[in-house]
Amino acid sequence: MAVLTSLLELQDLDLASDGLVERRRTLPERAALLELEAAAGPLAEAHAKLCTERSTLERGERDLEHEVEALVARTKEVETTLYSGTVRASKELANLQLEIESFRHRQADVEGRELALLEEIEQVEGEIAGNLAAQERRARDIERCTRALLAAERSIDTELAELAAARASKREALPAAIVSAYEKLRGRATRLAGRVVARLESGGCSGCHLRLPVLDHHRMQAEPADALLTCAHCGRILVRDAERSG
Repeated sequence: MAVLTSLLELQDLDLASDGLVERRRTLPERAALLELEAAAGPLAEAHAKLCTERSTLERGERDLEHEVEALVARTKEVETTLYSGTVRASKELANLQLEIESFRHRQADVEGRELALLEEIEQVEGEIAGNLAAQERRARDIERCTRALLAAERSIDTELAELAAARASKREALPAAIVSAYEKLRGRATRLAGRVVARLESGGCSGCHLRLPVLDHHRMQAEPADALLTCAHCGRILVRDAERSG
């Protein structure tokens, strides 16, 4: 096997790692979790609005309750005067009776509005209960999805660790200068999508599938087995077959 054949194997390990990293980034569990978390926000906002609405309604109901209490007290005062015997004039008695009826009409109106508010409060409380139940379901879904995501990540991380160990072993078998050039090219030539090493086959590059100039090809064949050769067209590092090197 040619000296630099290990570079192709190193590239295979790196490409496999790249694929795993991308798979980890695009795990369906991650997308599902993001969707669940995004949906949790509006639920929390809706809960806050419902609680604010309930507080407003409860304040209004308390105000009406106090108004009813005041009307009842005022009615009782007028009734006490009416039946105390201190007022004898028929006109004044009639006026007191009218005042009592007015208070009672107002009381009935206020009590009607208070009842309507109580019904609204009950409705809002039902909506709050439904919202809380939905939030609890969403929280359970998020917890379940989080566990699934962590499990999927751990599985991929295990594979990545195995590839890293194999890569380290393969890297040690290669000349440091070749490894350095390979890693720089991988980091710089994004257009090559990580495939920066190719075979020199039939006078051409297996990466870009273009033939090399004849003189360049002959020169490359005469280079030492560990020489750094690059394609004049795409810039990939070229690896020769063992029988054609040296």
